[in-house]
Amino acid sequence: MSQSTLPSPNPTGWTLLARGEQENDAINRCPAGHVHLDYGNFSVRFHRDEFLAFVRMVDEAAAHLTGGQWPAPLSLIEFRPIASFSLN
Repeated sequence: MSQSTLPSPNPTGWTLLARGEQENDAINRCPAGHVHLDYGNFSVRFHRDEFLAFVRMVDEAAAHLTGGQWPAPLSLIEFRPIASFSLN
């Protein structure tokens, strides 16, 4: 899946939902209604309900990591995968 770099609004029907701190980091909704999370070289496509479940899980993890207190402002974090995997 390619990175979503489409501005919002745009004529192709993609909707920008959020933009990250890096240029290509974004969450978009495609014309088919899927939510696309693009973060560095990592892309995931969700159905709406799957994305909302993912957000709740990430929110809970962030609360545990920060003791419920979000640092302000959030600092830039470079994504480095712990392990790689293959679909082969």
